[in-house]
Amino acid sequence: MEKINVELGDRSYTITVGEGCRYGIFAAIGDAPTLLVVDSTVAELYGDEVRNAVRPRETFVVQSGESSKTPETAVAICRAAARAGLDRHCRFVALGGGVTGDLTGFAAAIYMRGVRFVQMPTTLLAMVDSSVGGKTGADIPEGKNLVGAFHQPDAVL
Repeated sequence: MEKINVELGDRSYTITVGEGCRYGIFAAIGDAPTLLVVDSTVAELYGDEVRNAVRPRETFVVQSGESSKTPETAVAICRAAARAGLDRHCRFVALGGGVTGDLTGFAAAIYMRGVRFVQMPTTLLAMVDSSVGGKTGADIPEGKNLVGAFHQPDAVL
């Protein structure tokens, strides 16, 4: 496995690349209470494995596809975190492609005015685009990514 440090002062994070890097989730979240957000397609492939590793308080399944990338879905993620009793010390974990990463990062940016999160991209595009740089957001009818925030992840696996 290879580790790449993204130096951003107090918002620095590490990108871990390589087969089996998802097992680094333990170090990325520590003992923080967790909300796992997973794409519906990815949930069938890796959901149980990651759920067993993360042991989240709550799992939120996002329907696959760009049509789910809405402010309403981001708020639904926040509501799931609130129902699970997650506080400012929690971690959100995004498991899936770009839509999942963008939504989870945006929800993490707005929940309690900002909580920490980890990106676990599962598509090549998400690995090189949405998981790096802290670009988070949602689409509205007027355009793509018009609602969002820059919110750096704790780690990208």
